Amino acid sequence: MSKITPQRFSVEEFSDQKSWIEKLFSPLNQITGDIVRAFSNGFNVEDNLFQEIKEIKWVSNDSNFPLKFRTKFSVQPRGLIYIYLLNNTLGAYSTVAPHIIWSYQDSTVTISNISGLIADNTYTIRILVIYG
Repeated sequence: MSKITPQRFSVEEFSDQKSWIEKLFSPLNQITGDIVRAFSNGFNVEDNLFQEIKEIKWVSNDSNFPLKFRTKFSVQPRGLIYIYLLNNTLGAYSTVAPHIIWSYQDSTVTISNISGLIADNTYTIRILVIYG
């Protein structure tokens, strides 16, 4: 992959236009710098993508379902993908992909069931919520 090496716009190169071009170059240099920083590993899910990551910790028993959380965006998510599922009680990550039964209404995701859980164990699940 090639490296981006932008040149800054300089008023000195346009001395005959200095009165107005300085007002243009300042914001232009700012935005090109921001773009270079973003493309140099500056993108992240929270600030730059139409997605979000949620982490929930709970004890697995029927009385603790449904699990609910407010979404960052007020649109229907396209899907939920689990990133990891940790059984805190056993201190072990799940080796089986859990199936998450969920619904969405009024900016809230409701998880009614997660497959493969051991009753009365404490779990932490990290979920990628995808929109768009």
